[in-house]
Amino acid sequence: MKLKDQVAIVTGGGRGLGEAICLCLAEEGAEVVVSDLKGDLAAKVSEKVEAMGRKSLAVTTDVRHSKDCQDLIERTVNAFGKIDILVCNAGVGGYVKRPDSDAPLTLENISEEDWDYTLDVNLKGVFLCCRAAAPHFKKQKKGKIINISSVAGRKGAEWIPHYSASKAGIIVLTQAIALQLAPYHVNVNTVCPGFIWTPMWQHEGSKVLSQGFPPFKGMPREEIFKAVIQTMVPLGRPQTPESIAKAVLFFASSDADEITGQALNVDGGAFFN
Repeated sequence: MKLKDQVAIVTGGGRGLGEAICLCLAEEGAEVVVSDLKGDLAAKVSEKVEAMGRKSLAVTTDVRHSKDCQDLIERTVNAFGKIDILVCNAGVGGYVKRPDSDAPLTLENISEEDWDYTLDVNLKGVFLCCRAAAPHFKKQKKGKIINISSVAGRKGAEWIPHYSASKAGIIVLTQAIALQLAPYHVNVNTVCPGFIWTPMWQHEGSKVLSQGFPPFKGMPREEIFKAVIQTMVPLGRPQTPESIAKAVLFFASSDADEITGQALNVDGGAFFN
């Protein structure tokens, strides 16, 4: 019960990695606000949290919009009286649609629509949520912010350059926010997940690899995922939503009170800092 009586917000909490984070924090005693673009998904996860004996609130949020992020923070404070933990997890894989599904991904065929959408959700969304929560953390003179980046933010990935840019931005933004909030005893850190069989990978990552890289062309998505793990991950196994959630729990707990501005790779050794 490392988080007993604490209040946590998790954006993108309606499925996959976000859901695992919500349940992990709840298991350790936190009351959890489940935020997601899809309110029905947020409500289902919120019900699971309540079934664990914790209080919960489901909030429909589009993190691209300042008003939504401000509303998320205000509803949390109104319902629970405070915020102890903010997990900025909402993210997208980088594609609204590809203009030419058979062509290798190049700068020339990344649409402005995909660029704007990816940066707005992945990076601007973190900025807006942190900005909305900052006054409450400053007033309390304590708090934990954990932003979810990716190992793609550690090294540019040729098949997702706009996604890599958005995730690299999160790492540096986290460092800057950590410096600003340090005088208020607020810890701000980043978790960089590796390779996880989530809906994002299934529907976007594997599709782009199969379309743009000849060795993967025509391969089933599960086989593409296995091949990536075998060639890129020294430990030879994929990560799980639960393994990422445990890293978030560490940063959210008092165990990490003396750690701020850091980015932790959870990737089986695929990338080093």
